[in-house]
Amino acid sequence: MDKTKKRALIMILIAIAIIIVGVIIAIVKGFNFDLLYDGGKRIEVDIGKQFEVKDIEAITEEIVGKNSCVQTVEIYKESVSIFAQDMTEEQRDNIVTKINEKYGLELDAKASEIIDVPHTHLRDIIKPCIMPLVIATILILVYIGIRYIRKTSVEILLETIIAIILGQALLFSILAITRIPIGKLTIPMILSTYILSTTFCTARLEKYVQDKEKEEEKSKSEEK
Repeated sequence: MDKTKKRALIMILIAIAIIIVGVIIAIVKGFNFDLLYDGGKRIEVDIGKQFEVKDIEAITEEIVGKNSCVQTVEIYKESVSIFAQDMTEEQRDNIVTKINEKYGLELDAKASEIIDVPHTHLRDIIKPCIMPLVIATILILVYIGIRYIRKTSVEILLETIIAIILGQALLFSILAITRIPIGKLTIPMILSTYILSTTFCTARLEKYVQDKEKEEEKSKSEEK
């Protein structure tokens, strides 16, 4: 076994080990979800004029703690959405009272209903990108079959599919092991991994074809 194949085998074994560990951790502990996807309580406060997000964040953190999130609502940025893992009516009233004091308002705390936000499942996050990736993979395989007709084999096409699947499995295993939160960046990470894996497979296939052509040319020259 040459050095290149040995190095490739080592990398594959490391990837498989990471995937196995990731699967075990995902089964035992599950994934770590971003606050907005993990479920909790949310209120919306219509301030009625522009405000500083950092002011609302400071008020929210003081009352419900750091495990909270503040976002502006609407294009005019006159309403705010406050999300926390847990929030009582008393805490809501205190938040609105502090906002009134900060901006000289007379908002009614009861107008900001506490909404229960359910936990978002991983399948719901990745569902929108499953079909586009399947279609893209089919198109890529068709392209490979046409582009390298007579120079590829079913084995090469299967290796491409396996590489794409392993790439995604490796990504989610790393997320499970490192406890990186599942959230808004998950879809970009999935797409980036997909692009990298398909680019790697295409580059490897191109090299395979070039090496094969060189071998054929060398064989012909030797026959002559």
